[in-house]
Amino acid sequence: GNGQSLGVCYENEGNDKINYMAGYNVLDDAKARNLGLDILEVKETEYAVVPVKGSVPDSIHQAWKYLLEEFFPENGYKHSGLPDFEVYTENDIHDPNYEMELWVPISKQ
Repeated sequence: GNGQSLGVCYENEGNDKINYMAGYNVLDDAKARNLGLDILEVKETEYAVVPVKGSVPDSIHQAWKYLLEEFFPENGYKHSGLPDFEVYTENDIHDPNYEMELWVPISKQ
């Protein structure tokens, strides 16, 4: 893969528990397993890609607030239940001008 740093939320169990994995995008599963890494395979689906700007984690919280309170209800979408991603860049996550993306799997309501 491209070695892209990711935060992945998957198999969430209601509002009580969120499973979170920090990881990288890889193409060679066998090599990753040989290094002792866990593999999470994700099905192809439609995503809402939200640009996120600002210090982490506050900027991520604001992006989720936008999705839940504005984007989903105004556009007739909902979270599909598949894993969502925080796509990080190599800059300082505490910088007020830090930029990243939130990829959220969507389906029509």
